[in-house]
Amino acid sequence: MGAIVAKLAWRNLLQQRLRFAISVCGVALAVLLILVMSGVFAGSEEHAVLYIRNQPVALWAMQNGVANLHMSSSRLPADTVEQIQAFPGVDQAVGVLYASAGVEISVTVIYSYVFGIDSDIPFGGPWSLVEGSDSPGLNEIVIDRNLTQRYGLRLGDSVSILGFPLRITGLSEGAFGIATNVVFVNKTAMALLMDVSPRAASYVLIQPEVGINIARLAADLNQAIPEANFLTEAEFVASDQEMIRQMGADILQLMNVIAYIIGVLVIGITVYTATLERVREFGVLKAIGASMAQLMSTVFVQSFVIAGVGFFTGVVLAYLVSALVVQISPEILILVEPYQWLSHVPILILVTAVASLLPLQRISNVDPLVVFEA
Repeated sequence: MGAIVAKLAWRNLLQQRLRFAISVCGVALAVLLILVMSGVFAGSEEHAVLYIRNQPVALWAMQNGVANLHMSSSRLPADTVEQIQAFPGVDQAVGVLYASAGVEISVTVIYSYVFGIDSDIPFGGPWSLVEGSDSPGLNEIVIDRNLTQRYGLRLGDSVSILGFPLRITGLSEGAFGIATNVVFVNKTAMALLMDVSPRAASYVLIQPEVGINIARLAADLNQAIPEANFLTEAEFVASDQEMIRQMGADILQLMNVIAYIIGVLVIGITVYTATLERVREFGVLKAIGASMAQLMSTVFVQSFVIAGVGFFTGVVLAYLVSALVVQISPEILILVEPYQWLSHVPILILVTAVASLLPLQRISNVDPLVVFEA
């Protein structure tokens, strides 16, 4: 019986292919709206932790009481890097200076994460260099290639930070996003500007020795060096993303919620309308002796086919849109992941089921003679 109902429902849908396509498109566009908006929100969070994600280290050290990069100020004593480097279980430790500042390009100011780095460090600097040098000298800067392309800059041109001119000597990739822009300058020059020792650090990137228990090493370091706070990469990323949500992503989150509500309503209305539009077909089924149970089964099968095909189409469109946007505007990341769209499946099932149940009363009362009306 189930196979017969499914076959009947599918044939009923294909009899009105344009109507079926319109219904599927309605669901697909609603799913696309939901996934793109949630993808923009997730992408902005991911862009905000670009620097942390792209450094090949397992531990981070910062001033005690600090647990973030975003909207934070961290200062460690000049001997902290040496202390960490000499600690048992630590393979390499690299200190960097950090400040948030505006990169001035003509009359435009780009809010940026500015990192002061030493030359020839194993990590801590640009993670993807496409042109020039990754070790900026005095009065030099490494910035993202997409940023230079947007503002018509190239190697040898100058930008300013706090009024100090800096010559572009390196172009990185993947350091410019909708939530942040990461640039690199000479650590000694930055130390002079910040009035700290060139040996000082805002953050220390730590690579443990092979086989070391990272959580245990972090605990031991926290106990041995109380003026610093040691976090694993996962803890640092989670803390920074939580700060982003609290400080800078309220509007995006609100837009995400609104888009989700609108998308769910559109899906429900589309399925509900698609069912009502087929009342005449259900009258035909009643006229040839179909029971109410068979009608209900047909309604559910048709509704879930529309929702399923529309959902799959919407997911495919979301991946295509995210790829297209990155090609057009690399600084905008729309993050579409399987866990993200799979999490919407239960809601889709619930909404489809409710939208299918609402017209049942009207279907049960339909007069089979309606099929003979002109």
